[in-house]
Amino acid sequence: MPEGKIKGRILLCGQVQCLSPLRIGCGSSDRSDIDILLDTNRQPFIPATSFVGVLRHSIKSMLPGNSGDNKKFKEFWGYMEEKEGQHEGQQSSLRCSDLYCVTPSPEMVIRDGIKIDHKTNIVKDQGKYDYELVERGAVFDLKMEFSYKETDESFVRQMVATIFSMLERGNIHIGAGSNSGFGEIELVKDRTKIYNFNFSKKENVSRWLNYLNSRKLSEDSVMPAELYGKPLEINNNEFCIDATFRLKNSFIIRAYSDDPKMPDSTHIKSLNDWIMTGTSLKGAVRARAERIVNTLALEKAETIVNGVFGYVDEKSHSGKSKKGRVRVSEVILPKFVSERQTRIKIDRFTGGTIESALFDSMPLFTDFQDKTLHIQINIKNCKPYEAGLLLLVLKDLWTGDIAIGGEKNVGRGVFEGEKAIIKYNTDEPIIIEKDLNNLLTDEKEKLQGYVDALVSEN
Repeated sequence: MPEGKIKGRILLCGQVQCLSPLRIGCGSSDRSDIDILLDTNRQPFIPATSFVGVLRHSIKSMLPGNSGDNKKFKEFWGYMEEKEGQHEGQQSSLRCSDLYCVTPSPEMVIRDGIKIDHKTNIVKDQGKYDYELVERGAVFDLKMEFSYKETDESFVRQMVATIFSMLERGNIHIGAGSNSGFGEIELVKDRTKIYNFNFSKKENVSRWLNYLNSRKLSEDSVMPAELYGKPLEINNNEFCIDATFRLKNSFIIRAYSDDPKMPDSTHIKSLNDWIMTGTSLKGAVRARAERIVNTLALEKAETIVNGVFGYVDEKSHSGKSKKGRVRVSEVILPKFVSERQTRIKIDRFTGGTIESALFDSMPLFTDFQDKTLHIQINIKNCKPYEAGLLLLVLKDLWTGDIAIGGEKNVGRGVFEGEKAIIKYNTDEPIIIEKDLNNLLTDEKEKLQGYVDALVSEN
């Protein structure tokens, strides 16, 4: 077969499911400040451009060394470049359709957000906004087509195995707010199949032509994912914290109801579950990280925080921005007790109640039973001093020195650490328990080494 001719095609057909809320904005603001992208049937969908772009970036950034720059990688994903005044390029070996929602009437909600001034720890002026989300559980159809030639068949098959593996493990996050727990998707494995059509065999040519005519696929063309080769090795230079906490007293992240019989504010829900939103958690973590580097009087304090958490330059209106490398997950909370609490505002000069200042809220309260929650924080391409910074943040969370959510001034949002698993690169995980004396000496030295690296980062 000539070198430039297509030898065969591979189809990956199936479904993906949202494990966390999905946020892909359409640029309009009819229902909220940031509306979700809808198709002509008023159903949410994931554009193929977003999906493939995330796949390409994820694989390129997670590969070791300069694998993202090699010739086979460029040819697989397609490229266009200019050399000595001449344009050259190649079309991608991958084609992907838009991912349309197949869940009947998927639930779409509007959440409120605020911008916090970390110097004053209060909401910025005009810092209130809202945005629309597709709730977790929504299912989308997936169809990807890969073409291969004689010269690149093994690499294309390996890329198919890599993409399948990443989707199967839920390593892909789509849309906006992916570092704040949004857009986590996972392959629905029992509804997904991979079909291989090697055109060197006549029966495969016939099956492919029948598929083009009828859009029906033959089970004879199914080939298990493990037969496509070993997935590309992923760069594990990641720092991960998986910590277990217990609610100390009460907790509220405000949500507001249109029902006049409901309290002024209740704790936020996702579907029927109480949650700790990733935006609240990440905001608290960043604020404490800024406080830590400023307390240490590091010369590069702002550079360190911006390098880890990202930034948007709003002061100079230059449009400069950088995406952060810290990712948190949205936390589904246990069945805490929710109670209405009525409060008043006091005039500090007279000691009396301010007129019309009666309000109520419905926070969550601990029932002092064995109810815990898991918080996950990751840093991609983490440096030792960045690991040290997150360890100091974990210490403050662990000891109840950081409060998350609203009404912190009355003691809400404080947690106690129970257990934490620390992973960095391919090292053995370090397990921290409530009794810190259980830590081995070499484990203490390793954790202290990360903190020392932060202190010496000047």
